[in-house]
Amino acid sequence: MVGISENIKMLREKFDLTQQDLADIAGVTNKAVSAWENGLKEPRMGAIEKIATHFNIKKSNIIEEGGMENLAQDIPFTIAAHFDGENFTEEELKEIMEYAKYIKSRRK
Repeated sequence: MVGISENIKMLREKFDLTQQDLADIAGVTNKAVSAWENGLKEPRMGAIEKIATHFNIKKSNIIEEGGMENLAQDIPFTIAAHFDGENFTEEELKEIMEYAKYIKSRRK
């Protein structure tokens, strides 16, 4: 299914993750993530649930054709959910996302 492969790749790129990073989240190998993104295989529901839970999104955003397109603009707001009651501004959320990218870039 083309939708799943595109959604997984879009999600991974949105969060600036490597295939290994997403594999660790889903509990699979990086080769499995590669196969998903290339449309060679589809992830099992358990992996989809782990990914959805990690990013605080619906499973349908991963499974359905174009599922990530509507969500793409709202993803930074899922981070705010981890800071309940903080009422971050959109600019602050962008800064948080940039800082997260910076931290990931320093991983070895």
